[in-house]
Amino acid sequence: MPPRTSLPRRAAKSPTLRKLSVVIAIVLAYQIWLSVQAGGKVGPGVGADRDERGRFPVDVELGFAPERYHILRLQKHGRIAGTDGQVVHLRGVAPAGVDALAREYWIKHIEAPERGS
Repeated sequence: MPPRTSLPRRAAKSPTLRKLSVVIAIVLAYQIWLSVQAGGKVGPGVGADRDERGRFPVDVELGFAPERYHILRLQKHGRIAGTDGQVVHLRGVAPAGVDALAREYWIKHIEAPERGS
């Protein structure tokens, strides 16, 4: 009778499990990268001017003119108040919405709007 190999050793030899572990590692690395780069996108003063519901306005800067897809994605987190070139003005954004917006790879920067705008 041949010697029995352990389960971890057999799993390491399985091409399917190796491919699956590579895919899982890539997805985890991408999620970590999104979290790390999201920290530098939110400018100072975002969320300082909250209303009675705890929501606030933000200006979302993209690296390009927004298209329908981007506007629809931004509407999930607040009301669109207009656009100025590559900047989309959102109102009524919750703190969780800012976190979700910052994780979008196509968003360049999130700022508090200037007073009077």
